[in-house]
Amino acid sequence: MSLTDLVLSYNQFTGSIPHSLGRLSKLQVLCVGFNNFSGSFPPIFENFTKLIALSLEENNFIGYLPHDICRSRSLQYLRLSDNHFFGPIPKSLKNCTSLVRVHLDRNQFTGNIFEDFGIYPKLNFIDISHNKFYGQISSNWGKCSQLRDLRMNGNDISGIIPPEIGNATNIGGIDFSFNHLVGEIPKEIRQLTSLIKLILNGNKLCGSIPTELGFLTELEYLDLSANRLSMPIPENVEHVLKLHYLNLSCNQLSQQIPIQLEKLNQLSKLDLSHNLLRGEIPSEICNLKSLEMLNLSHNNLSGLIPRNFEDMHSLSSVDISYNELRGPIPNNNEISFK
Repeated sequence: MSLTDLVLSYNQFTGSIPHSLGRLSKLQVLCVGFNNFSGSFPPIFENFTKLIALSLEENNFIGYLPHDICRSRSLQYLRLSDNHFFGPIPKSLKNCTSLVRVHLDRNQFTGNIFEDFGIYPKLNFIDISHNKFYGQISSNWGKCSQLRDLRMNGNDISGIIPPEIGNATNIGGIDFSFNHLVGEIPKEIRQLTSLIKLILNGNKLCGSIPTELGFLTELEYLDLSANRLSMPIPENVEHVLKLHYLNLSCNQLSQQIPIQLEKLNQLSKLDLSHNLLRGEIPSEICNLKSLEMLNLSHNNLSGLIPRNFEDMHSLSSVDISYNELRGPIPNNNEISFK
């Protein structure tokens, strides 16, 4: 048949996908996402030699992916999110160098992440989060020269963050949160000068926060919480002027809160709680006019509570509990103090 595009998305279709669909040998686009299809996806890809886009997201598909899902060698867009697929990634997908955008998130895929993915010269987005992948992150991701967003959060990935990740210089977003990563944050991260979002929370990363983060001047969102990071907060964080979210909580950071934080004029959320910070709360922190939430609880801070909190009109929540602070609570009815 001559049909090239079949789009059935955003309906209420139920049942399974018929094998007869395989007769559409000239199909380039197949979109059946956001329905109630169920069952395993039939092995019909041997006839799809021209398929460019496949969208199956948000259905109730179950089972293994067909081994020849990338038979066409022209597949660019693959969306399988929010289904019940399980098992390993087919070898045809590992070797599918035409891929541009891939969504495999929120399924039950398993397999060794080090072995199951290849080098994709055209790939700019991949999300494999919330599956059951294990193993170590391959250095091959640094060879995906067009990659802009890499999401692997919520798996069972272990080992270190490979320093070769610094070679993916176009990348704007990394999310490796809630895995079992160990070792230090690689210094090569300074090469990712396009990075906007870096999310590494919920791992077992250790060592200091690398000063190289100060070179990431485009960074807007940084979450390193719930790791085993130690040593002082680097002072050159002041160079990351676009930062609006900074979460370093639940680590072992020590010494004083750097006064250089006052330079982060865009900062709206600052969480330094559950660390080993000591000394006074620097009054300069009250220069953060965009700050909405501040959490400094569960540290070893001492001295007076800065009165300048009263002048921070954007601030709505302050938690300074479980420290050794003294003095009156600032008089501002619009701020919730703990």
